[in-house]
Amino acid sequence: MKPLIVVYDAGAAHPGDIAVGLGDWASWVFAAERNEHTRAMEPLLTQFAPLVWIDDLEQAVVRLAGHGPGGIVTFSEKALRLTGELAHRLGLPQHSPATTALLTDKWNQRNALRAAGVDSVRFHRIDTVAQWADAVAHVGLPAVLKPAFGGASRNTFLIEDEAGGRRTTERLLAAGTPGYDPAGALVLEEYLVGRDCAPFGDYVSIEQFVQQGDITDIAVTGKFPMVPPFRETGRFWPSPLDPQETERVFDLARRAVRALGITTGLTHTEAKLTPEGPRFIEVNGRLGGGINELSRRTTGTDLIGLAGRIALGERVDIPALPPGRAVYQIIHPAPRDPCELVAVEGADEIRALAEVTVHRPYARPGTRLAGGVQTQELDTVIGETSGLTELAAVFADIESRLRYTFAFPQEPGVRTVTVTGADLGRL
Repeated sequence: MKPLIVVYDAGAAHPGDIAVGLGDWASWVFAAERNEHTRAMEPLLTQFAPLVWIDDLEQAVVRLAGHGPGGIVTFSEKALRLTGELAHRLGLPQHSPATTALLTDKWNQRNALRAAGVDSVRFHRIDTVAQWADAVAHVGLPAVLKPAFGGASRNTFLIEDEAGGRRTTERLLAAGTPGYDPAGALVLEEYLVGRDCAPFGDYVSIEQFVQQGDITDIAVTGKFPMVPPFRETGRFWPSPLDPQETERVFDLARRAVRALGITTGLTHTEAKLTPEGPRFIEVNGRLGGGINELSRRTTGTDLIGLAGRIALGERVDIPALPPGRAVYQIIHPAPRDPCELVAVEGADEIRALAEVTVHRPYARPGTRLAGGVQTQELDTVIGETSGLTELAAVFADIESRLRYTFAFPQEPGVRTVTVTGADLGRL
């Protein structure tokens, strides 16, 4: 079997998880642009496979061609454009240049979906502050302001007043690169009001894969409620949707995938659950964060391996979700203001719960947190329950037991705050 090129960057599946998904049946080579993250990960990447640095694109293409690759894949939103360019130059199946342009620019994506009749959300592109007034006039407020190309809710804000939104726009555009695109464009989108889905979130994601244009449904992923402005707090399988609405969101995602011209690979589509029915949020042309872990525990299918097989031209299938149990990941996002994590209490309590498999911390006491509105995870709690009713109770129990203490610098000293997991989102 010919080797696979895996284009790596921040936000991708962990190199160890990639090795688990590919290691017993495939050979591969990593390709990456040099940046702070990829340099730090170089020792780990090279433990598993050769690494080709993309310092000069032409030279890198020659080096990668020398490996005789049979396919190319990425698990990083940030690396989608580079993956598409490499695939195009190497003649490997991947998203076409036109599709890559739609997947990595939310304004272009919205235009394509509107033209295809998939959705009618109001939106406006903002390249300069001078366009702010026209954007508000077209979209209205409240609205969502986000980078045209970004991920993990980076620099994504709920805008409720025109003056505050203009100041935020000025700040983001002055930063030069609010998302992943050096051009720095922003998009203002209509804010979709969700229906009451308590105790769960008012949005879902739809996981699918595409083989030679044929779309296969994997699962609808349920979500725990977001915390302001748009930070995720976790996900679970199965979703709380009934069979009829499950088919409606699958159909919405299929129509979006076709409208964008996606013919190969995994997709991760997000939809808002409104009183009028599911509404489209966005399509991502790669595996969603945390989804592989849910799949492995639920169906035994490694989606990283499945993505690799699709990239190499194999025909694949996936079993249906088994009934009767729910698997979950609870995420605790870091505060929006810069601070230091002082202490975490209650971890031993939740690890003792029968429904908790593992509590995985990513920040230790003493860690300085940079702040920001993107989803930066302090930890993840992973486990399973007998069903969604029990899951709701376990979620509330975990959120009440975990307690976080932070030190916020301020004049003339330091403010210390302790909150439960349930109250963490207000910070």
